[in-house]
Formats: sequence, C-alpha cells, structure tokens
Amino acid sequence: MESDIRGIRRAFVLVGVADGTFLPFIPLYLLERGLGAAAIGAVLAGMALVWLFAGLALGYLADHRFRPERILLAGTSAAAALALTLVLARDGAVLGLLIVGLTLVRSPLTLLDAIALRKLRTLSRTGYARIRLGMSAGWAVSAVASGAAYYVFGLRLIPFIYAPLTAVVALWVWRAVKPEAMTADAATPALKGVRLGGIPLAMVGFLFSCLLLGISLAATQNFVTLQISVLGGGALLVGAAAAFQSLTEIPTMGYTHVLTRYLSHPALFAIGCAIYLAVFVAWALIPNALVVALLKLAVGVGFALTYVAAVTIANDLSPSRLRATGQALFKSVMFGLAPIIGALGGGVVYGTLGARVMFLASTVVVVAAGAIALVAVPVARRAAEQPLVAIEATSPATP
Repeated sequence: MESDIRGIRRAFVLVGVADGTFLPFIPLYLLERGLGAAAIGAVLAGMALVWLFAGLALGYLADHRFRPERILLAGTSAAAALALTLVLARDGAVLGLLIVGLTLVRSPLTLLDAIALRKLRTLSRTGYARIRLGMSAGWAVSAVASGAAYYVFGLRLIPFIYAPLTAVVALWVWRAVKPEAMTADAATPALKGVRLGGIPLAMVGFLFSCLLLGISLAATQNFVTLQISVLGGGALLVGAAAAFQSLTEIPTMGYTHVLTRYLSHPALFAIGCAIYLAVFVAWALIPNALVVALLKLAVGVGFALTYVAAVTIANDLSPSRLRATGQALFKSVMFGLAPIIGALGGGVVYGTLGARVMFLASTVVVVAAGAIALVAVPVARRAAEQPLVAIEATSPATP
C-alpha cells in the first residue's frame, strides 16, 4: 500500500506541473488570437459544460464499469496527443474549439481525488490534503517557469510544453498508479432526514453552496488574468500570480489536519469563502497589477480550505460504493455547471460594466455560498460522522 500512496502522490505533482503550463494562460492565449472578453467567457463556459457532463459520466463508469486508474490512463494519453493539435489553430475560434475538445479528453483527471481517497481509506481525512498539496507545489514551479518562457518566446510555445508533460503524466499513471482489486465495500448507512429525489437535503444544500462558490470563482479567477493584462502585467506576472496562489495552498493544505481538530469541515469551507470575499473587494478597488497578482497569496489559502473541505464533505456524504460518483457530482457542480454561469455572466459584466462591478457582484455570491454551507452541512455530518468512521475503521489501515 505504501508504494500505491507514493505513486498517487507523485501523480498529483506531475499533473500540477503539466496543468501549470496551460490552464493559467488560457484567457491570454485566446486574447492574443483576437477573442474579446465575452467570447473568452463563452469558451470557458464550453469547457465547463464539457467538464460537467464528462465528470458525471466518468464517476458512474468508475463506480460501475471500469477501474478509475484505467480511465485516467486513457484520458491523459489522449490529452497528450490532442494538445499538439493546438499548433494548427490559426484563429481564436478554432483555438477555442480545440481547447474545449482538450477539456473533454482530460476530464478523467476528475477521478484523481476518488483514487486517492480509496487508497487512503481510513486516513482520508488527514492524508488527502497532504497528497493534494503536491499538485499545488508542481503548479507553482511550473506556472512561474512557463510564464517566464512565454514572456520571452510567446504563448505559441504552449502546445510544445504542455503535450510532453501530459505524456509524462500518462506514463507515470501506467507505471505507478496500479488498479486495486475490486472488493465489496461495507455499505454506508443512509443519511437520516429529509430527502429530495432520493438525495439527502443536506447534500442538496451543500451542492448549492458549491454552485454559488464556483460561480463566483469562475467570474473572478478567469477575468483577473485579463485585469492583470489591462493594468500592464504580462504572461510572466500571470504565471507568477498562479504560483503565488500555490505557495499558500501548500502550507495550508499541509496543516488542514491540525485545523480540523478545532473546526468542522463546513466551518473551514465558510472561512475560505470569507477570504475570497476580502480578495474580491480588494480586486475591485486596487488598480495596480502587481498588487492584484500578490493577492493571489490570500486566494491560495481560501482555495485550500474550501477545496479540501468540499472533497472531504462529499466523501462523508457518499455511500462507500458510490464514492467516485459523489466526488464527480460535487466537482461537476463546482467546476462544471458553476463556471458555465460564471464565465458567461462574468464575461458579459466585465465587458459591459467593467471589472469593478463584476468583482463586487461576486462578493454577494460568495457570502451566500459560505452561509449555506454552515447551515446545511453540519446536520448531515452530525448524523453520519460516527457510523461512517466506525465502518471505515474495519478496512485495512494504510501507511
């Protein structure tokens, strides 16, 4: 089991390195090819739409048909090949379509968290954050290095850097992330209380909170990249901003297990939303590109708290036989459905009313996300936490 944990931990690092050369620069990449804010928002919304349905489908397949490690290998291999086709794009529209297609084939990356939690078993609440921080570390180094390269040589290098790094991810998954034998997990007791369409009402409330948080993030994180450019920053500062976020994600994730001794996961989620609130207000008022980028340091803390809390809450609220589906559901809402609304709405507001209005409007949404999490999720945790822990304790412990 120790080799399995090492394998998945390094897979997270490699994914962070590969994604750090591509994802932070998509808005600039499209802007350079002639697309405006609204068109860039449409491309980002298309990516989110694909991520939404692909994530749900893959979660189902991982729980019922195929081992998630095999799906992950197929997706990363296809992404490495398709990334090279970005070189063929001659205008923004074609590039946008190719990026949406690339999003589809790399969607199996949504299964990484489910794979990690399955391998950790009873240590999932403390071990997951320490594994996930490897992705942030890889992202930080990669974003700065690639941002410097793009600043000097141009964004046309993106396919030639991203494609081979994704191929390395595929090779590592094939070599070190081995599928586990299919075993019957002990059934998790059904959550008590009001249910909506068979889903516990607490889970519905949590997913709605994730939806609101995702909308605010899509409307701000994507377009703060354009704001940095408008204020005089370039690809180097955009890459540095992405690295700033990762620099604070890493220690925050590393000490999440300490925070959970005193605070519940819903409380951590709400605190992360409060941090986002402060940052959005600052982005609306500060007209300096460097300061805007440096505020990503605070964003890293907010992201670490909300993401780790959300992954753990989704894991707690999902039956053991449907853990991949539970992870896919929350990610499809937060990173699939929400960005469709946030990217489209954010692009329209940014292009018509300006950045200040867009950032301030996002503060209202993120406040609602944190408040709903505090109200909805603790009811489910109090009802389910003790039975769930007792059942998982019967599984073999992992290092």
